Amino acid sequence: MGSIDYFQKSDNIQRNYPLIGRITNFIEQQRHVLQEALLLNRSEGMPFNWIQKEIVYKRAADDNKSQPFGTQLSFEKMGREWFLHSAFPSIKFQDDFRVTIGGPKCNQPYSASILNLGGMSYGSISKNATLAFNGGAKIAGFAQNTGEGGLTPYHQKYGADLIFQFGTGYFGCRNAEGNFDAEKFTEIAQNDLVKMIEVKISQGAKPGFGAILPAKKNTEEISKFREIEAHTEIHSPAHHSAFNNTQELIKFIEKLRELSSGKPIGIKLCLGQQKEFEKMIKVFAEIQSYPDFIVIDGAEGGSGAANMDSLHWGGTPLQEALHFVNKTLVAFHLRQHIKILASGKIISAFDIYKTLALGADACYSARGMMFALGCVQSLKCNLNTCPTGITTMDPGRIDSLSVVDKKVKVANYHRNTIEGLKEILVAMGLKDKTGIHKGNVFKKVDGKGKSYEEIYKDS
Repeated sequence: MGSIDYFQKSDNIQRNYPLIGRITNFIEQQRHVLQEALLLNRSEGMPFNWIQKEIVYKRAADDNKSQPFGTQLSFEKMGREWFLHSAFPSIKFQDDFRVTIGGPKCNQPYSASILNLGGMSYGSISKNATLAFNGGAKIAGFAQNTGEGGLTPYHQKYGADLIFQFGTGYFGCRNAEGNFDAEKFTEIAQNDLVKMIEVKISQGAKPGFGAILPAKKNTEEISKFREIEAHTEIHSPAHHSAFNNTQELIKFIEKLRELSSGKPIGIKLCLGQQKEFEKMIKVFAEIQSYPDFIVIDGAEGGSGAANMDSLHWGGTPLQEALHFVNKTLVAFHLRQHIKILASGKIISAFDIYKTLALGADACYSARGMMFALGCVQSLKCNLNTCPTGITTMDPGRIDSLSVVDKKVKVANYHRNTIEGLKEILVAMGLKDKTGIHKGNVFKKVDGKGKSYEEIYKDS
């Protein structure tokens, strides 16, 4: 091995330090795992710290959800947030924490939970992960977003409500050329389990860059559902072939509504150029034709595989985007017709409160739900070596994920998080979620606390 290291030319460290260089490279490759396990304190991990992960783990396990001795999150740190409670907590609180989605042209409106499973396709996650999510969604009564990888039997096993998503690859509803196929879409959309349709225009982790399915994860079965060539790396284009401007998007939405017999049709995007979005909403208002819901994906959103530049620097963060989108819809008098769903690092009940306070009607959680399955944030989603069996197609690793156990944990996490939101609202003295207001959330900005109402002004 030392001789091989000395004579090879691709790695400088191993050539200068045979054998020892291998150890250095191994530590470098496993840096994140070692940091997470040995070096970081409870508040330092990224994208999620241990405090955030522990909230999910305990709620998923239905474990002791109390904490001792005081917060480990500094109130002096810039960006620190908190909510304001009432001296007189609510005695009577009643809310089903659901929202009806469907505009004037929708014939089959859907009553959605305010917390649902974010889009994760079979292919980006494993069979057992998909099954566990479906079982958990059925138990707890929330919707499972299929992600853009097509509709599979694993999404239908336990009978949970589904939001069928497709993107630029039109997986599950594409023809031989890779374009939208109305007949295949209709078959999916008419499925009784499919409650809403979501057209993904862009995603927070890779806005405007399309998507990647690594060859290692593109198995024979996945290629069948997606109607692509197996064992090859698949790049979805950045743009849709079915539409290229707002007018064409409107016609496409109307077509989808007709093919689905009037089910709610929505679009998902990460906010980019604000003037472009304003023009889109203006056209919606002028023509009086628009989607039933808009999903805003924050730039802090995650992905199993993303372009490095887009992952770190592309798109608008959720809070800024959500405030702008809500304000724009209000300005064009469409807010009462178009529901807003939001996603982007939504983990805790407080995250839900902040998101609703800034204008969302409901939330998605993807990585939070993954933690409920046992995700340890090893950051190996794109390598097919996920140690928990969640984001891998390796049969041995997948078998380690028990669907029977994990579907209950997913349901527990959802139930306990909704209960946590109720407890926050009761502490604020509210009687239901309609009292949620951004004036009751504060953030440390410029050395002092400012309310969301001051930071995110309506005018």
